[in-house]
Amino acid sequence: MDDSNSSRTTEFSPDLQRSETDKRPRSLEARSVTYSGPLPPSAEMERYESITPGAADRILTMAEQQQRHRHIQETQENEANLRIADSNIRTQDANIQEIRRGQWMGFILGLTFLGVTTTLGLHGHEIAASVLGLGGVAAVATVFIKVRSKQ
Repeated sequence: MDDSNSSRTTEFSPDLQRSETDKRPRSLEARSVTYSGPLPPSAEMERYESITPGAADRILTMAEQQQRHRHIQETQENEANLRIADSNIRTQDANIQEIRRGQWMGFILGLTFLGVTTTLGLHGHEIAASVLGLGGVAAVATVFIKVRSKQ
């Protein structure tokens, strides 16, 4: 956002008056005034006021209103940015909690499969223990691989 206004004024005025008998070209004087910002220089403000009484007050009022508007806009923008940042933080916190919960569930599930596999193996069901053990390890590994590929 550019909060400065620029203006350029160029004036031409005859330097010499030419008479009917004088065939010399008349010379011109050029003056250029450039300023930037919401207000013109004080000399220009005086000229505006002399040409149109009350113009300087109107220019000041316009600059004050523009500044007030800009402050309101910036405040609203800052508040919106804070709401977005707060929402992002809450979303990140929820994602972290979900990941931790999944890790704990995977850990518990892995221990459960290990316990059941060990119990089956000790009671003479080696084939069932092997299938269940390999299936459990494969399931837990798949879950971790899929979680990593989403990130």
